[in-house]
Amino acid sequence: MRIHLHDLPLVVLVAANLLAVGGFLGVGPTESAPGSGGWRRVDIEAVARRIEGGDLSPREALWYHPVRASGEGGRQ
Repeated sequence: MRIHLHDLPLVVLVAANLLAVGGFLGVGPTESAPGSGGWRRVDIEAVARRIEGGDLSPREALWYHPVRASGEGGRQ
């Protein structure tokens, strides 16, 4: 396989993306919240304070209806 000169920018872009993704995945979870994914951390104590203060409801929204698998009776 021969890489032509006009293919070089694309090869560099793909290699840079692979390195960036590999570096991101290689970092692993932070010590502040091991086992939790994503960048956002939910402040459980602040949410509990807002529920107790009446700013948030302790139940799901009225429009929210969980969807079950089709083998379990369809949508409910």
